[in-house]
Amino acid sequence: MDRVVQLWARATMEFCGASVEVIGKENLPPADEAVMYTPNHCSFLDIFILSGYLPRPTKYISKIEILRIPLIGWAMGFARHIAIRRMDRKSQLKTLRDAIETLKDGNSLVTFPEGTRSKDGKLLDFKKGPFTMAARAGVRVVPVTIVGTHLFQPPGAFVPLAVPRGIRVIIHPAIDAPPEKQEDAALQAAKAAVVSALPPSMLPLETKA
Repeated sequence: MDRVVQLWARATMEFCGASVEVIGKENLPPADEAVMYTPNHCSFLDIFILSGYLPRPTKYISKIEILRIPLIGWAMGFARHIAIRRMDRKSQLKTLRDAIETLKDGNSLVTFPEGTRSKDGKLLDFKKGPFTMAARAGVRVVPVTIVGTHLFQPPGAFVPLAVPRGIRVIIHPAIDAPPEKQEDAALQAAKAAVVSALPPSMLPLETKA
C-alpha cells in the first residue's frame, strides 16, 4: 500500500505539471534500513511531494484530519500510517508507542519536527518528539529540506493556487541514532542541516538576525 500511495502521489503531481528536483539521493540510507526523516513543513503539498518523490517507502505521523481526506488520506490510512490528535495527551502517548514499534519493525517514518505547518514558510522551532522516537527505536535521523511548496499552497488554501514548479527536496546525510535522554544534539544537528539549504526568505528569524 505504501507503494500505491507513492505512485498515486507522483502521478497526481505530474498530471498537474509540477516540477520537482530531488537533491542528495546519494545521502539516502539503504532501502532496507528504517530511519526517521525530519523535513520542514509549510504546505499540505509537502506530503504529496515526499510521498511521490522520496525514493524510499515511508510512513507518516500525521494529524488525524489528514487521514480523512479523500483518496490520499484514505490510502495512508489503509497503509497504516500513524494518526495523532495533537491536543489529546493520550493520543500523543499512543503515537509515541506506535512510532517506536513501527520503526523497530523496520518501517521508516516521516515526522515533521516543527509539529505544524509554518504560515509564512519560515522554519519554526523543532520539537523533541521525533528525536525521542529515533532514540528509543535506535534508528538514524535523516534531515530533509523542502523549498517552495508554501508559495503554491500556503496553509489555509484548500487547493494549490498555481502549478507547483521549481520545488526542491534536499536530502542531507544521516545523523547517528541519538542516545536516549541525549536527543538535543541530534535535534540541533537536524535543524542546522535543514537550515543550510533554505533560501533567505525561509530562514528562521534567529538565523537571519
